[in-house]
Amino acid sequence: MARPDFELLVVDGKPTVRGDCDLANADRIETWLLSFDGQLLDADLSGVTFFDSSALRAFMNVRRRNPKFRIADASPAVVRVLEMTGTRDYLRRARA
Repeated sequence: MARPDFELLVVDGKPTVRGDCDLANADRIETWLLSFDGQLLDADLSGVTFFDSSALRAFMNVRRRNPKFRIADASPAVVRVLEMTGTRDYLRRARA
């Protein structure tokens, strides 16, 4: 079950994730982002306070299934994991 310090919402047209992104809610994040069904998505993760490998897996799966998805805004917690794993450019690069 998701903790109360976790939110999925749309703010100014952007899918926005706030709080801890971990094993407890990674599947929920993935399902929610995939529900946008191939739309151009610039996700806002600037409010993410914790980001683990389960969350990374979810975002990688979304990107593989929707090439129009990217992480547009990211908190230091997210950036740190993306840089450590070498996935920053794949998940944050601009689309042609």
